[in-house]
Amino acid sequence: MGSCNDALDGTPFSVFEDLERRIRAAGHDRPHRLHQGKTTFQPAASLAEWPAGAFELEAHHHASPAGIAGLTRRIAEVETGRLGRTVTAGDVLVTCGASHAIHLVLAAVTRPGDEVIILSPQWLFAVGLVRAANAVPVEVPVFVDLAADASFDFLSRVEAAIGPRTRAIYFNTPNNPTGYSMTPAQLSGLAALAEAHDLWLISDDAYENYDFSDHGFTEISTLDRAADRTFQVHSFSKSYIMPGYRVGYLVCPPGMADRLRKYGLYSVYSIATASQYGAFQALNEDPARLARRHADVRRVRDITLDLLAVPHTGIMGGFYTFLDLGGETAADTDAFIDRCIAQGVTLAPGTAFGTGFDRYARLCFTAVTEADLPAALKTINQVHAALQGRSLRPQRSAVA
Repeated sequence: MGSCNDALDGTPFSVFEDLERRIRAAGHDRPHRLHQGKTTFQPAASLAEWPAGAFELEAHHHASPAGIAGLTRRIAEVETGRLGRTVTAGDVLVTCGASHAIHLVLAAVTRPGDEVIILSPQWLFAVGLVRAANAVPVEVPVFVDLAADASFDFLSRVEAAIGPRTRAIYFNTPNNPTGYSMTPAQLSGLAALAEAHDLWLISDDAYENYDFSDHGFTEISTLDRAADRTFQVHSFSKSYIMPGYRVGYLVCPPGMADRLRKYGLYSVYSIATASQYGAFQALNEDPARLARRHADVRRVRDITLDLLAVPHTGIMGGFYTFLDLGGETAADTDAFIDRCIAQGVTLAPGTAFGTGFDRYARLCFTAVTEADLPAALKTINQVHAALQGRSLRPQRSAVA
């Protein structure tokens, strides 16, 4: 047998596969799957055969590796308005979701053995994407500390992790899984640090439409000179509730889109035309619908803050909070999750989101209907009270 690339040998498959197996074994007819990063809201697009002339290509024709011109132009218009600086269609690359976008960036800016700093806890596939690029992930825990104290000096911790082979810093804000939203001052400091060490910034903006903080969502590329080193990663899965379309896009630093386009060509060639049409529909929807989704998520966020009695991070944005279960090992957290599963509710273990988060679990409050959420939260509270001997008083965290 020939040799194989072992870059992902130590990286597990999605933790969700094991959770689904355990849910099935529990035998519940309608389990509350709070481990999933999903919503129950309606998507912005509806796929159907579009009329002649409504889009540049018919559904059965393949598109350019860069993306269909009408879509990239529309993305450029949206981003120009949002960022307050000119973004051209040539700066945009349509991708097969955010995962593919990050993959293209890593393929283009790292060589085998280079290091990528990941601000953690992080989206659960970030480490695997870095390893798949034959680079080395360096997790730097900052978001739990920032959630507890916004004045925490996270930049010193990040700088201490920078070495001679560091090439980029990956982060997402609002953060999955903690719900923390980085302030403009914090992002400006991160941009200055990246400039001082000549590093790329990979800004995962999946939850840009769901920032509930007083300062609101800030795109780091709008600060100082960060645009020259920032790759903006965008997904239609969250803002537009279209995860099955597998479509996203990148806004690249000047001169970098062509380099990434080649890696796109030799990975998936081009994104499905039907998916690109769905993205085109979404970007042309009534802005009031986007605002309603923001309000819908904020409402279930508030229900979670009002009813959840387990210690947790404050939810400044996104779909999640990180529960501090108080255990000493990952086995303690797993036992807690098993008890929840036995009652028909699931959570995602903190270990899926980075090293050192054994005592945590992620809760997604958009994964069930607003009507079902209180019962799911009550179950979690009861399990926690039984294990910890705590009262069921809600543990409302401070929210900026």
